[in-house]
Amino acid sequence: MSSEFLSTRLSRSVSADFFRPLARPSAPVYVDCADRLVEEAGESGRLTQRETTEIIKEVIARHPLSLLDEDEGAALRDARQRAGQFFNRLIAAGWLEDQTLGLHERWAVITPGLRPMLRMLRDLAEDRVAELKTFADTLRGLCQTLEERNVLDPQVRSAEELRSTITDLSHRLERAIEQLHAVEKIVTSFEQRQRHTATAADTLSLLYQEFGQGQHMVCYDALRRGGLLTRIETARSGVSERHDDPLMRERLAQGLREHYGYDDIDAQDHAVMMLTRLERDLGGLKRRAEAIDLRMAAFNRLSQQRYRYQTELRGRRPELVKAYCDAVNAAHSGRRFSDFSGGEADFTPRCVETRFFFGTESLYRPRRTKSPVDLTFGQSGTNRQSEDDVLAAWKERQRLALTPQRAARLVAKLLPAKGASTGTEEIHLETADDLLDLLAVVAYEHAPALSGKRVRWSVDGARRRHGLEPHIIEHDKLAGHRIERFSVTREA
Repeated sequence: MSSEFLSTRLSRSVSADFFRPLARPSAPVYVDCADRLVEEAGESGRLTQRETTEIIKEVIARHPLSLLDEDEGAALRDARQRAGQFFNRLIAAGWLEDQTLGLHERWAVITPGLRPMLRMLRDLAEDRVAELKTFADTLRGLCQTLEERNVLDPQVRSAEELRSTITDLSHRLERAIEQLHAVEKIVTSFEQRQRHTATAADTLSLLYQEFGQGQHMVCYDALRRGGLLTRIETARSGVSERHDDPLMRERLAQGLREHYGYDDIDAQDHAVMMLTRLERDLGGLKRRAEAIDLRMAAFNRLSQQRYRYQTELRGRRPELVKAYCDAVNAAHSGRRFSDFSGGEADFTPRCVETRFFFGTESLYRPRRTKSPVDLTFGQSGTNRQSEDDVLAAWKERQRLALTPQRAARLVAKLLPAKGASTGTEEIHLETADDLLDLLAVVAYEHAPALSGKRVRWSVDGARRRHGLEPHIIEHDKLAGHRIERFSVTREA
């Protein structure tokens, strides 16, 4: 079996610039040009240079010129010259091939790699709900083939027939799996659209009209209706039996040797791989269909929740109140509130206590502004502090600060050698400054010493192991304070 990477095999088929147009800002122009050119070229796969230039010119005219760069003709004013420059970029990318047969006979040939790439782009853009049922036709055809008598019998079928049948089944099964993934992509796109519907009518329209399938699970229903799930499981059991048949492997390997020219080892490996993949894909169809059913059920729940939110929580009630107010304004335009004091009410509220805001209470109340704050720095000239007082205050704050330097001094004093260790039960502190040094040791783990070298240490306390049992943690008394016991180890 070949151990080459996919990228290595791909580099032999297309150049490094083949996919580069898809990463440029003008990617929509490239994609639409390739789509039109392949469609117009048909099965012949080639167009004259004049026809190609006209198609490119039409496509560029439908896109903003701001998408093009200078090497794509953005600086050219003539549309034909711009199309010719873009034509050269298609040739450089390897999407087209320039073929000259004579002095006045020049053709643009579609390269072989362009059609598979366009097919992949069309599959990505597929959004037809009809795909929800067409995959069942593919699976039904697979089951009919596998149910034929002696279809995979190595004693009846020749080696070439077995190879051809299994290859065809693998391709059709791969297509069915791609359709199932396309179904999941379609349902996902409907979920995204449902989250952005503006009204309840849009939500119902998307669910019942555009989605078109209602609340039942289409994939599961399509598989169950014709008994496809049971037939697929039966077919998988038959393939599993053939997978373990030595004669089947030998016949299939013989067909691969004759058709592809493999040696004995590669032919055997490919035969096992084809049978394993066919069995695995048949077994994964049910799980894939069930996953899609779950997505469709989630879409139905999302639609119901969205509709409930739009009707019950947000709904038309604000719209009804606004319409009523507009009708009252139109009917009683020019009149005062005092004119309605003796009139009959339009309706009687059903709530026990009702309060209507009118007059000045219904008006907008501006927020109270706060008084301006004095943001000037410093104090007045009469109370200005002296430089000595300011310097003394700075020194006091610096003395009380927990800095790495004071921690390094204490570690170097207590533990002069690397690897030494001590604990709070062995440390003796007298002043508050010494206690601050010890707290700095707990706060930091490394600092430069006075000699320029970096001092490193680690702190380990009993709270790390007995955090849920603080009553068993031992304490030590240092400089008049009670501190939980911990140890300090110098590492450098």
